Amino acid sequence: MRRTAALALSALLLSASPAAFAATVPPVTVTIGADLQSKADKSYGVRELADLSAQLRHDVERAFARASAAPVQRVDLVIESATPNRPTFKQLKRIGLSLNSIGLGGASISGTVTTADGKTTPVSYHWYETDLRNEYGLVTWSDAYRAFDRFAGHIARGDLPAQAKYTPDRDAGDFGRWLR
Repeated sequence: MRRTAALALSALLLSASPAAFAATVPPVTVTIGADLQSKADKSYGVRELADLSAQLRHDVERAFARASAAPVQRVDLVIESATPNRPTFKQLKRIGLSLNSIGLGGASISGTVTTADGKTTPVSYHWYETDLRNEYGLVTWSDAYRAFDRFAGHIARGDLPAQAKYTPDRDAGDFGRWLR
């Protein structure tokens, strides 16, 4: 009897369309802030910022697709700043940087979350690694992706963070911040 019930439940779950699950995922828009956009041409590259935007959108949508997510109508986000752990393709053209170069990275995000009752709440979140010994990411934006994932988890649980604006004390384009 238990086996039959388990098989029936499994068949029901497998037969449900993915659109039924996607109905709980709110529309998510992600834009790049003016300060970060100015670094696209000078330092990071336009493609890198498009990838960052897509990754944040994916992380937030995935977090809301979970069954325990808070009911939200809309999410509008801005990536204010982001610092890579490893040089971007554009930065690799500079003398002295290689794929072995490593640094401390992270990201700063702001925006608004419109809850199911129509209330719009501003959110802001930043996370930057502070210790090089914790650096284990192999991709260019490891710490920024970690910040995105943490932020997505917070807003999906209904914990809408409101951190003070992050002002980094270092220039992301400075050669001195890269360690070899």
